[in-house]
Amino acid sequence: MPEPSFNTQVKKARACTLCAGDLKDGVRPVFKNHKSAKVLVAGQAQGPRVHGSGIPFDDPGGERLV
Repeated sequence: MPEPSFNTQVKKARACTLCAGDLKDGVRPVFKNHKSAKVLVAGQAQGPRVHGSGIPFDDPGGERLV
């Protein structure tokens, strides 16, 4: 079985609702991606600012990364 394409994987991740029952503000997977990226920076438990803006690390955690 061939591996799903990059775009298929992105669509599946954006549509994920696996943890919907545990999130009071709803599900919103937030990430930026590019198929030629050589580095992955992953975080978890985004705060309300990231959830609202949809921009990864748009909060104090992102400021600490810089």
